[in-house]
Amino acid sequence: MIRLNALFDYIDNPKFQTKLKSINLVICIISFVYIIILINTNGINNISLNKFNFLEVTILFPIYVLTGVTWVKFSSKNTSVVNYKIFWDWSLSNLGKYFPGGFGIYTIRLNQNNESNSKKVFFGLIEEQFLLPLISIPALLLSMRFIESNYLNLIITSILILFLYIFKKIYFLNKTISKSSILNYPFSIGTILLGNYFLIFLIFFNFYGDEYLKYAFIYLISSYIGMFFVGVPAGFGVRESVFLLLMGSDINLSDQIEILLYIRLLHLVMDLLFGIVGFIFKNKRAL
Repeated sequence: MIRLNALFDYIDNPKFQTKLKSINLVICIISFVYIIILINTNGINNISLNKFNFLEVTILFPIYVLTGVTWVKFSSKNTSVVNYKIFWDWSLSNLGKYFPGGFGIYTIRLNQNNESNSKKVFFGLIEEQFLLPLISIPALLLSMRFIESNYLNLIITSILILFLYIFKKIYFLNKTISKSSILNYPFSIGTILLGNYFLIFLIFFNFYGDEYLKYAFIYLISSYIGMFFVGVPAGFGVRESVFLLLMGSDINLSDQIEILLYIRLLHLVMDLLFGIVGFIFKNKRAL
């Protein structure tokens, strides 16, 4: 533990932070190139941006913003105000997640202009990676039992709130964790998760019509299972593979691949948008 604290103290050192900023510049360039390669080699470039549903984009955009604001509140030393410097770092880290090994998201978040504690940031990243699927997967599995209900939206919301509350109570039995956990913002976490659920429902409805719910649930469960596979850039290929495995032959393979590529492209565009904006504002003085 002493060595670990010494490591975080070293990371917080201004000289190291300056070096890390230079490293992150290289990481962002490599990540950008990697995204372009993904688009050109995985069939994503065959999907026209004209296929984007405006409502889907307008739902996804505030989900991203709320995710960033929640991270800012969690990691800031002063939680009473929104620290825009940290928000731009968070935005930039959307590019970093595409760096091979997923290494970029850690280096960028740990380089938050000395506005936060690196130890808290690191464990926040671990929570972000694992807590969301640990809460969502059982909530989604239970919600699937009510898939025929006319009150499914209300049921999903209630079940998620219940699981979030129970998980937080158990998790916070450790008083040390309770003082510095991202679950101290349960309303934001719940809103982000529900927003993502209903976005996926909408996308699958637009693709498959009346038979969309079962497939949307399978995709959501697949995407959260994919989050356990650390080190894969943005989880690319993992959630898709799990989805195809769980779907079997329910839908034509080409139709399955089409919706998977569409959802991936939707997030790629949003990651690029936030990443580029974050890069510009983080480096505007140098520019």
